[in-house]
Amino acid sequence: MNFASRKNMPAILRRQHYTVSKCARAFGLLTTWLHASLLFVCAYLLVACTQNPEKPQPQALGEQTVATSPSSNDTLSGLLNAEFTLQREGPSQAFETFYRLASTSSDIRLIERLTRIAIMSQNPFYIERSANLWLSVVPNSEPAFSLKLQILIKNNRAEEAATLLTNALRQQVSLRFLALYLEDNIRDNDQVTTIENAIMALPPETRRDQYVKLSYAHILLLSGEYQAAIDVTNALLSSPDTEKSEALYLILAFSQKNLEKTDKAIQTLQTASSTIPNNIRLLTPLMEFLVADEQPNNAFILYRTAQLNTAEQLQVGINLMSTLIDHHQAELALTTAQHFPKEQLGLSDQVQYLTAIALAQQKKMTDAISIMYRITGPLRANATSQMALWLYDIGKADEINAMVLSRTLRENMPEQVAAIGALHEEKGRADLSYDLSSRALSALPESNALRYHKALLADRLGQWQVTEHELRVLLKKDPDNAQYLNALGYTLLTRTSRLDEAMRYIELAYEKSDDDPAIIDSLGWGFFMKGELERSTYYLKKAWSILPDADIAAHYGESLWKQRHYKEAIVVWEAALTTSPNAPLLLNTIKRLSPSLLEDSK
Repeated sequence: MNFASRKNMPAILRRQHYTVSKCARAFGLLTTWLHASLLFVCAYLLVACTQNPEKPQPQALGEQTVATSPSSNDTLSGLLNAEFTLQREGPSQAFETFYRLASTSSDIRLIERLTRIAIMSQNPFYIERSANLWLSVVPNSEPAFSLKLQILIKNNRAEEAATLLTNALRQQVSLRFLALYLEDNIRDNDQVTTIENAIMALPPETRRDQYVKLSYAHILLLSGEYQAAIDVTNALLSSPDTEKSEALYLILAFSQKNLEKTDKAIQTLQTASSTIPNNIRLLTPLMEFLVADEQPNNAFILYRTAQLNTAEQLQVGINLMSTLIDHHQAELALTTAQHFPKEQLGLSDQVQYLTAIALAQQKKMTDAISIMYRITGPLRANATSQMALWLYDIGKADEINAMVLSRTLRENMPEQVAAIGALHEEKGRADLSYDLSSRALSALPESNALRYHKALLADRLGQWQVTEHELRVLLKKDPDNAQYLNALGYTLLTRTSRLDEAMRYIELAYEKSDDDPAIIDSLGWGFFMKGELERSTYYLKKAWSILPDADIAAHYGESLWKQRHYKEAIVVWEAALTTSPNAPLLLNTIKRLSPSLLEDSK
């Protein structure tokens, strides 16, 4: 099947089943091992001491019971040794010792402990062995089936996965874990394909299981076979023996929506919401579909009448607000925000951000910027970037730098300055980008990133002496940095007559990074400046083959032109013009040497 559309598919099912990473977290891998181990051994001792050695007691696991063998001094001694091995040498070294103890005793507590250790080791072989042992003692253990399924799917063992699923059904274990695992991995093409192959390999009676059909319907949705997904889900919904879960309704609704049957998708979710009321997994897409179907007021009424707790009100409300903004319903988005709970559970940044966006849609830019400025939490950087865009829109670009510097945290300064600097340069205000870098560097003089950015901008503005100074400061701190060496060498090469000094820096950079196309280009251009044209062409051709960049094309073409390889030069320039028609160095080079090429390209 074609899974190209998977990235655009929504999450359908709840994520509650065992995955290796979730299982690891559930078992508390970050707790202190020694403390946990001693508690486990003490608990084992206490239980062992209270058992009647003549009448072994069963060990409960939910509804299941398994026999445990009487404890012995040898067993307890072995357990202590195994725990100390775990602390000293880690889970991989301790696994075999625990495995021997668990397999000998068939004690479910030891098997669960073994499984924790297998997961901590991140060794698929150990995890599978522990799951197998678990199933040998508790043949209807759903967590063990789920854990083993993950190993089989991740290792592309579809036939074995099919056998496992069939065995699970024979043990009257629900296959819901299959559908949940698929949900957790819908963006992993290889795993989805393996799950599909496993389903295809199932015997007919297993394929009739509702969760197998549910998983298959989900795969059909992911692969773009919407009508087939509709047929499968409708059949499941019409069956009296099928669990009418939100997953079924969601797969059906999204399949209908993707076939542009929005009215039917809305009806499906309305039916689902009446069957499973106040379910945010159903309400959220229903509101989105209503807004997309030009029924924003109905979406708002649905939000206002839903009986949700505070967290759900915020989650659904923020999503609705965002959807309304996307559909240019700014006024209704602001009205929605007014009905949010007063307690915003750490989500006030998101609310204020969307409020500001809605105000901007209403052209209330002053109010929008004022609210955006209040955002000081996780969305601080996003808010800063958005305000910079708005200040350009209203002709106040000169206020941007002060705003950025006043609200950016020191640890975020280099990244934020780079982002806003790029905006300035895109808008043709390299002077503002240079000013921002200079002022930020004064506030954060230890930042190499800011200093390097300032150096490059200074060169672009013709202040190459500043560039040389800043690069020498950087090289004092990091004398082996190939990037700094190359930048200084290229600056001296193109801005001064100190050709030999420039080449020394560039050659040092090349020694440290001989596969960097920028450095190779500098080296080639240096040889061109020295009149060594064959060597120049060799390195420039190499740089061009690694990175077909406009500046490299300008240098490479000129080296070829100088050697009267006119046709080859024009081929290089034409290739560069198709991707970078406005590159200044490329255009200037062609204007000097072959201006007719630019006329022809028009």
